[in-house]
Amino acid sequence: MCVSKAKRVLSALSLVFTLAATGRASAQCRICDPFLHCIGSQLGAMVCLEGPGSCAMLVPCLPGGGRIPDSPGDADLTTWTLFDAGPAPGAARASLRSVTSALTLGDVARASLFAPAQGGAVADAALAHGSDYAIVLADAAGDGFALRRGVEGARVRIEVRAVRGNVTGELLASEALGERDQLSVPVRVEGRDRVLVLQAGAVRGGSVVPELARIRRGLLAAGRSLPRRQEPLLRAHAQ
Repeated sequence: MCVSKAKRVLSALSLVFTLAATGRASAQCRICDPFLHCIGSQLGAMVCLEGPGSCAMLVPCLPGGGRIPDSPGDADLTTWTLFDAGPAPGAARASLRSVTSALTLGDVARASLFAPAQGGAVADAALAHGSDYAIVLADAAGDGFALRRGVEGARVRIEVRAVRGNVTGELLASEALGERDQLSVPVRVEGRDRVLVLQAGAVRGGSVVPELARIRRGLLAAGRSLPRRQEPLLRAHAQ
């Protein structure tokens, strides 16, 4: 009887721990709220993209799968801005540089690329939620770039590949980014040369809410400078 009772107790404890782990893992799932912001959910998507006036969910998120976040409030974030190519040195190849601000968008991200009087108009901008994923962002003709993100200790590995006619091809960049690193990569979208500028990192605990508010203000500001379109410039799908 004692052995049977012990087995029942161990079985119950195992179920409790399994459910607890499932709940923690599913906290990284996200959905789009009515304000087109990505928010945590028990079910939803592993990747959620916020754009100026848009929100998209990619890769189904199943309870118990993926990396368990440190706490429900933690956020793994990536920001990117797509600029028209300007005459800045190094624009023809990928480059990694240190900047003063983490996770910037729009004009703030542009400051380290272009001289104040030079071009480089904003063509698109986005805030991505998710830790490890591979997605494609392409225009109506299927041209754009593929983005792979992975966590490597305290750094984030970002890989960018060219996409032509919905076919992923040439590796354009592969770098491990620190908190204040900025990666710029030449890409081609809508038949034009562009510069993709990315930053990535993790925000923990009480810093999440104010940091998301700051980034979203930058996204809103970037959106004001974009030309009006019937459809988004880039369509996203899982790779």
